[in-house]
Amino acid sequence: MLYKLSIGSNNTTKRLEDKKAIAIIAEQFEGFSALKGVGYWNGTQEKTLFVEIETEEKTSIVLLAKRLCKELEQQAVAVASIGSMEFIS
Repeated sequence: MLYKLSIGSNNTTKRLEDKKAIAIIAEQFEGFSALKGVGYWNGTQEKTLFVEIETEEKTSIVLLAKRLCKELEQQAVAVASIGSMEFIS
């Protein structure tokens, strides 16, 4: 399963803590993709980190999202799941 996470800016500082988020994710997953962009929350534009992780462990994604919320002072982290992903060489 491919999971897509949208991690917004810190609610208190209004800064995107991308390095901190990546360090947290890297503790749990060996491979993932991360891109910076712009997201919207409650009608307000904010810097956002978009992360894609391929795993069959939904529980680990849920725990990761909860940890990111707490450590990055987020009201929520959006998590979407998409069927599957494969590597072709």
